[in-house]
Amino acid sequence: MSAPTGPHDAALGKVVAEALRAQRAYEEQRRTRLGSGAERITRPLGGAFARAVPPEMVRAALRAADRLAGTTLSALDHDPSDLAACEAAARRVQAWASGGNAASGFAAGWFGAAGVTADIPTTLTLAARNVRATGLAYGIEGQGEEEAAFRLMVLEVATSQADGGRQERLAELNRMAEWLASPGGRLVLEKGGEWVTEKVVERVARQLGASLAGRKAGQVVPIVGGAVAAVVNASFQTDVSRAARYAYRNRWLMARRMIGDASDKAQEA
Repeated sequence: MSAPTGPHDAALGKVVAEALRAQRAYEEQRRTRLGSGAERITRPLGGAFARAVPPEMVRAALRAADRLAGTTLSALDHDPSDLAACEAAARRVQAWASGGNAASGFAAGWFGAAGVTADIPTTLTLAARNVRATGLAYGIEGQGEEEAAFRLMVLEVATSQADGGRQERLAELNRMAEWLASPGGRLVLEKGGEWVTEKVVERVARQLGASLAGRKAGQVVPIVGGAVAAVVNASFQTDVSRAARYAYRNRWLMARRMIGDASDKAQEA
Protein backbone atom coordinates (compact mmCIF):
# COMPACT_ATOMS: atom_id res chain seq x y z
CA MET A 1 0.00 0.00 0.00
CA SER A 2 1.13 3.49 -0.71
CA ALA A 3 0.86 6.57 1.49
CA PRO A 4 -2.00 9.02 0.95
CA THR A 5 -1.50 11.50 -1.89
CA GLY A 6 -2.71 15.05 -2.39
CA PRO A 7 -3.34 17.79 0.16
CA HIS A 8 -4.47 16.55 3.58
CA ASP A 9 -4.47 18.35 6.89
CA ALA A 10 -2.35 17.02 9.74
CA ALA A 11 -5.27 15.43 11.60
CA LEU A 12 -6.50 13.50 8.57
CA GLY A 13 -2.95 12.49 7.68
CA LYS A 14 -2.51 11.00 11.14
CA VAL A 15 -5.80 9.08 10.94
CA VAL A 16 -4.97 7.75 7.48
CA ALA A 17 -1.48 6.71 8.56
CA GLU A 18 -3.00 4.77 11.46
CA ALA A 19 -5.51 3.18 9.07
CA LEU A 20 -2.70 2.02 6.80
CA ARG A 21 -0.87 0.54 9.79
CA ALA A 22 -4.07 -1.28 10.76
CA GLN A 23 -4.34 -2.70 7.23
CA ARG A 24 -0.78 -4.01 7.31
CA ALA A 25 -1.27 -5.45 10.79
CA TYR A 26 -4.39 -7.31 9.68
CA GLU A 27 -2.60 -8.79 6.69
CA GLU A 28 -0.03 -10.27 9.06
CA GLN A 29 -2.24 -11.40 11.94
CA ARG A 30 -3.91 -14.67 12.81
CA ARG A 31 -7.19 -15.47 14.54
CA THR A 32 -7.85 -14.40 18.12
CA ARG A 33 -5.83 -16.29 20.75
CA LEU A 34 -8.91 -16.82 22.90
CA GLY A 35 -10.79 -18.50 20.07
CA SER A 36 -7.77 -20.56 19.01
CA GLY A 37 -7.40 -21.91 22.54
CA ALA A 38 -11.04 -22.90 22.72
CA GLU A 39 -10.84 -24.56 19.32
CA ARG A 40 -7.87 -26.68 20.38
CA ILE A 41 -10.13 -28.10 23.09
CA THR A 42 -13.02 -28.76 20.71
CA ARG A 43 -11.03 -29.99 17.68
CA PRO A 44 -11.33 -33.74 18.54
CA LEU A 45 -15.12 -33.42 18.22
CA GLY A 46 -15.07 -31.11 15.20
CA GLY A 47 -14.76 -33.75 12.47
CA ALA A 48 -17.72 -35.76 13.68
CA PHE A 49 -19.84 -32.70 14.37
CA ALA A 50 -19.15 -31.22 10.91
CA ARG A 51 -21.68 -33.64 9.44
CA ALA A 52 -24.38 -31.81 11.39
CA VAL A 53 -23.53 -28.57 9.54
CA PRO A 54 -23.97 -29.44 5.85
CA PRO A 55 -23.14 -26.80 3.20
CA GLU A 56 -26.80 -26.73 2.11
CA MET A 57 -27.86 -25.60 5.60
CA VAL A 58 -25.17 -22.92 5.70
CA ARG A 59 -26.02 -21.74 2.17
CA ALA A 60 -29.70 -21.28 3.03
CA ALA A 61 -28.87 -19.61 6.33
CA LEU A 62 -26.42 -17.22 4.66
CA ARG A 63 -29.01 -16.11 2.11
CA ALA A 64 -31.68 -15.60 4.75
CA ALA A 65 -29.30 -13.88 7.16
CA ASP A 66 -28.06 -11.43 4.54
CA ARG A 67 -31.58 -10.50 3.49
CA LEU A 68 -32.68 -10.08 7.11
CA ALA A 69 -29.65 -7.96 7.94
CA GLY A 70 -30.38 -5.67 5.01
CA THR A 71 -33.94 -5.02 6.16
CA THR A 72 -33.23 -4.49 9.87
CA LEU A 73 -30.18 -2.23 9.84
CA SER A 74 -30.63 1.53 10.10
CA ALA A 75 -28.26 4.27 9.02
CA LEU A 76 -25.60 5.24 11.53
CA ASP A 77 -25.46 8.77 12.91
CA HIS A 78 -21.94 9.86 12.00
CA ASP A 79 -20.22 11.56 9.07
CA PRO A 80 -18.96 8.79 6.72
CA SER A 81 -16.34 11.16 5.33
CA ASP A 82 -14.71 11.29 8.79
CA LEU A 83 -12.48 8.21 8.95
CA ALA A 84 -11.99 8.43 12.71
CA ALA A 85 -15.77 8.47 13.20
CA CYS A 86 -16.11 5.50 10.85
CA GLU A 87 -13.52 3.55 12.86
CA ALA A 88 -15.31 4.32 16.12
CA ALA A 89 -18.67 3.25 14.67
CA ALA A 90 -17.16 0.00 13.37
CA ARG A 91 -15.74 -0.74 16.83
CA ARG A 92 -19.21 -0.33 18.31
CA VAL A 93 -20.53 -2.83 15.77
CA GLN A 94 -17.93 -5.35 16.97
CA ALA A 95 -18.95 -4.78 20.58
CA TRP A 96 -22.64 -5.53 20.07
CA ALA A 97 -22.02 -8.42 17.67
CA SER A 98 -19.53 -10.15 19.98
CA GLY A 99 -21.61 -9.51 23.08
CA GLY A 100 -24.85 -10.63 21.47
CA ASN A 101 -23.39 -13.83 20.04
CA ALA A 102 -21.63 -14.67 23.31
CA ALA A 103 -24.97 -14.40 25.10
CA SER A 104 -26.78 -16.55 22.53
CA GLY A 105 -24.02 -19.16 22.66
CA PHE A 106 -24.07 -19.30 26.45
CA ALA A 107 -27.83 -19.86 26.46
CA ALA A 108 -27.74 -22.46 23.66
CA GLY A 109 -24.81 -24.30 25.23
CA TRP A 110 -26.99 -25.47 28.11
CA PHE A 111 -28.87 -27.71 25.68
CA GLY A 112 -25.93 -29.55 24.15
CA ALA A 113 -26.17 -30.65 20.51
CA ALA A 114 -29.75 -29.37 20.16
CA GLY A 115 -28.61 -25.95 21.30
CA VAL A 116 -25.79 -25.92 18.74
CA THR A 117 -28.23 -26.53 15.89
CA ALA A 118 -30.39 -23.66 17.11
CA ASP A 119 -27.44 -21.34 17.64
CA ILE A 120 -25.94 -21.67 14.14
CA PRO A 121 -28.64 -19.58 12.38
CA THR A 122 -28.32 -16.98 15.14
CA THR A 123 -24.56 -16.89 14.70
CA LEU A 124 -24.85 -16.51 10.91
CA THR A 125 -27.49 -13.80 11.23
CA LEU A 126 -25.31 -11.83 13.64
CA ALA A 127 -22.29 -12.30 11.36
CA ALA A 128 -24.27 -10.99 8.37
CA ARG A 129 -25.46 -7.99 10.40
CA ASN A 130 -21.91 -7.50 11.63
CA VAL A 131 -20.53 -7.24 8.08
CA ARG A 132 -23.33 -5.05 6.75
CA ALA A 133 -23.25 -2.72 9.75
CA THR A 134 -19.48 -2.37 9.42
CA GLY A 135 -19.97 -1.43 5.76
CA LEU A 136 -22.50 1.20 6.84
CA ALA A 137 -20.00 2.48 9.39
CA TYR A 138 -17.67 3.30 6.47
CA GLY A 139 -20.51 4.78 4.39
CA ILE A 140 -21.10 1.75 2.14
CA GLU A 141 -24.71 0.57 2.01
CA GLY A 142 -24.01 -2.50 -0.11
CA GLN A 143 -26.96 -2.93 -2.49
CA GLY A 144 -26.87 -5.46 -5.33
CA GLU A 145 -25.59 -8.97 -5.96
CA GLU A 146 -22.00 -7.82 -6.36
CA GLU A 147 -22.08 -6.30 -2.87
CA ALA A 148 -23.61 -9.50 -1.50
CA ALA A 149 -20.69 -11.42 -3.03
CA PHE A 150 -18.25 -9.00 -1.41
CA ARG A 151 -19.84 -9.54 2.01
CA LEU A 152 -19.55 -13.30 1.59
CA MET A 153 -15.88 -12.91 0.71
CA VAL A 154 -15.42 -10.95 3.93
CA LEU A 155 -16.88 -13.90 5.87
CA GLU A 156 -14.58 -16.23 3.96
CA VAL A 157 -11.52 -14.24 5.00
CA ALA A 158 -12.78 -14.17 8.59
CA THR A 159 -12.98 -17.97 8.68
CA SER A 160 -9.58 -18.54 7.07
CA GLN A 161 -7.50 -16.83 9.76
CA ALA A 162 -5.22 -19.83 10.33
CA ASP A 163 -5.71 -21.41 6.93
CA GLY A 164 -2.93 -21.81 4.41
CA GLY A 165 -5.05 -20.01 1.80
CA ARG A 166 -5.56 -16.85 3.85
CA GLN A 167 -3.30 -14.66 1.72
CA GLU A 168 -4.99 -15.89 -1.44
CA ARG A 169 -8.39 -15.04 0.04
CA LEU A 170 -7.17 -11.59 1.04
CA ALA A 171 -5.87 -10.99 -2.48
CA GLU A 172 -9.22 -12.06 -3.95
CA LEU A 173 -11.10 -9.77 -1.55
CA ASN A 174 -8.89 -6.84 -2.48
CA ARG A 175 -9.28 -7.51 -6.20
CA MET A 176 -13.04 -7.52 -5.71
CA ALA A 177 -12.78 -4.19 -3.90
CA GLU A 178 -10.83 -2.78 -6.85
CA TRP A 179 -13.53 -3.94 -9.26
CA LEU A 180 -16.21 -2.33 -7.11
CA ALA A 181 -14.20 0.91 -7.01
CA SER A 182 -14.10 1.03 -10.82
CA PRO A 183 -17.23 2.06 -12.78
CA GLY A 184 -16.32 -0.37 -15.55
CA GLY A 185 -15.58 -3.18 -13.13
CA ARG A 186 -18.82 -2.59 -11.24
CA LEU A 187 -20.79 -2.71 -14.49
CA VAL A 188 -19.31 -6.11 -15.33
CA LEU A 189 -20.08 -7.39 -11.83
CA GLU A 190 -23.63 -6.06 -11.98
CA LYS A 191 -24.28 -7.95 -15.21
CA GLY A 192 -22.84 -11.19 -13.86
CA GLY A 193 -23.58 -10.52 -10.20
CA GLU A 194 -25.95 -13.42 -9.56
CA TRP A 195 -23.54 -15.94 -11.09
CA VAL A 196 -20.63 -14.50 -9.10
CA THR A 197 -22.63 -14.61 -5.89
CA GLU A 198 -23.67 -18.24 -6.41
CA LYS A 199 -20.06 -19.29 -6.92
CA VAL A 200 -18.94 -17.45 -3.80
CA VAL A 201 -21.88 -18.78 -1.76
CA GLU A 202 -20.98 -22.36 -2.67
CA ARG A 203 -17.35 -21.89 -1.64
CA VAL A 204 -18.06 -19.91 1.53
CA ALA A 205 -20.82 -22.28 2.64
CA ARG A 206 -18.39 -25.20 2.73
CA GLN A 207 -15.66 -23.29 4.53
CA LEU A 208 -17.99 -21.56 6.96
CA GLY A 209 -19.77 -24.82 7.80
CA ALA A 210 -16.49 -26.56 8.58
CA SER A 211 -15.26 -23.59 10.59
CA LEU A 212 -18.43 -23.34 12.68
CA ALA A 213 -18.40 -27.09 13.27
CA GLY A 214 -14.87 -26.95 14.60
CA ARG A 215 -15.55 -23.89 16.73
CA LYS A 216 -18.84 -25.11 18.17
CA ALA A 217 -18.04 -28.77 18.81
CA GLY A 218 -17.50 -28.06 22.50
CA GLN A 219 -21.14 -27.00 22.85
CA VAL A 220 -22.35 -30.57 22.52
CA VAL A 221 -21.62 -31.14 26.23
CA PRO A 222 -24.62 -29.68 28.10
CA ILE A 223 -24.01 -26.92 30.68
CA VAL A 224 -20.21 -26.86 30.18
CA GLY A 225 -20.88 -26.12 26.51
CA GLY A 226 -22.40 -22.76 27.45
CA ALA A 227 -19.08 -21.35 28.62
CA VAL A 228 -17.24 -22.73 25.59
CA ALA A 229 -19.89 -21.41 23.20
CA ALA A 230 -19.79 -17.91 24.70
CA VAL A 231 -16.02 -17.73 24.15
CA VAL A 232 -16.09 -19.23 20.67
CA ASN A 233 -19.03 -17.12 19.47
CA ALA A 234 -17.43 -13.90 20.72
CA SER A 235 -14.16 -14.90 19.06
CA PHE A 236 -15.94 -15.67 15.77
CA GLN A 237 -17.69 -12.29 15.68
CA THR A 238 -14.40 -10.58 16.54
CA ASP A 239 -12.78 -12.31 13.56
CA VAL A 240 -15.71 -11.23 11.37
CA SER A 241 -15.45 -7.63 12.61
CA ARG A 242 -11.72 -7.48 11.96
CA ALA A 243 -12.14 -8.83 8.44
CA ALA A 244 -15.01 -6.42 7.76
CA ARG A 245 -13.08 -3.40 9.04
CA TYR A 246 -10.13 -4.36 6.87
CA ALA A 247 -12.34 -4.77 3.80
CA TYR A 248 -14.42 -1.62 4.16
CA ARG A 249 -11.54 0.52 5.39
CA ASN A 250 -9.77 -0.51 2.21
CA ARG A 251 -12.74 0.61 0.13
CA TRP A 252 -12.99 3.91 2.03
CA LEU A 253 -9.34 4.63 1.24
CA MET A 254 -9.70 3.49 -2.38
CA ALA A 255 -12.71 5.73 -2.95
CA ARG A 256 -10.62 8.72 -1.89
CA ARG A 257 -7.54 7.61 -3.84
CA MET A 258 -5.46 7.35 -0.68
CA ILE A 259 -4.02 3.98 -1.61
CA GLY A 260 -2.77 2.39 -4.80
CA ASP A 261 -3.12 -1.27 -5.71
CA ALA A 262 -4.77 -2.67 -2.61
CA SER A 263 -3.96 -6.23 -3.45
CA ASP A 264 -0.19 -5.78 -3.58
CA LYS A 265 0.41 -6.44 0.09
CA ALA A 266 -1.71 -9.54 0.24
CA GLN A 267 -0.14 -11.00 -2.89
CA GLU A 268 3.40 -10.29 -1.74
CA ALA A 269 2.91 -11.79 1.76
